Amino acid sequence: MNEEYDIQIKSEVLEVQSTRPQQVTDWGVSLVQAPSVWTRTRGEGIKVLVLDTGLDYRHPDIASNFAAGKNFTTTTATNYMDRHGHGTHCAGIIAGLDNGIGIVGVAPRAQIYVGKVLSDSGGGSFDWLIKGIEYGIEKKVDIISMSLGAEDDPGEDVHDVIKRAREAGIILVAASGNEAGKVNYPAAYDEVIAVAAIDQAFDYANFSNFGEAVDVAAPGVDILSTYLNSNYAKLSGTSMATPMVTGVIALAQAYARKKDINADPNKIFEMIKSRSVDVGEEGTDQHFGNGIINIFKLLKDDNNLD
Repeated sequence: MNEEYDIQIKSEVLEVQSTRPQQVTDWGVSLVQAPSVWTRTRGEGIKVLVLDTGLDYRHPDIASNFAAGKNFTTTTATNYMDRHGHGTHCAGIIAGLDNGIGIVGVAPRAQIYVGKVLSDSGGGSFDWLIKGIEYGIEKKVDIISMSLGAEDDPGEDVHDVIKRAREAGIILVAASGNEAGKVNYPAAYDEVIAVAAIDQAFDYANFSNFGEAVDVAAPGVDILSTYLNSNYAKLSGTSMATPMVTGVIALAQAYARKKDINADPNKIFEMIKSRSVDVGEEGTDQHFGNGIINIFKLLKDDNNLD
């Protein structure tokens, strides 16, 4: 990859499936208990901006949930097609359609907005990231999902736009990173929900970054989702755990709106801190943060949203 990029994604592609499967629910979607609340909430009306490599918006398992997009990596703003696969995979985890084919996302009726801030090789600049976040503010999205990051603090310009998005009421979610080291930026900022990855044994993934900045953990190993050319693929990384958390938040927000409650960033942070499934060391720890996110536990007591 080109070393001039500020940001590089490092998720591992494990398997690509060119044969369309009958609809399956990925183990991660099941673990966060999304299916248990689909009678109450499916993410209806929630606008999610995925800042990534773009989107294969013609994919039959996501097309009708696609709302709008913009490319910030070239001068052709309308060319936000994904030619890498990473962005399409992340979007499917959030909002893959419940349509009888392929996979189903955590919040299968959420609306997907796309900001192509990573090139076709998976690298990006902080300038592109800033413009992507500004696009989210302009479009008044509810959540920005960022399965990307850099090891070093990018500085005031990035932090300032993160703060502006938070002040606009947007919930920001980002990957902690896959180097088994310190939490990457922008996840490390206080205004952003930093996501670590777990495997099917409920243990933290051996690649997942850790530290006090980690807020929550989610499934991120062997995750099946949408991919290029109407295909499906299994990927591993905190990049996959991040849209799991984004999808759960979309479910919670949609449910809150049905009750005329404003689940703003402060409320969502509070819910994650008090109602995640505690694993590892008792209480908050460096590998799991506040625990594993779980929508059933978040909504188990409806008064939690009062």
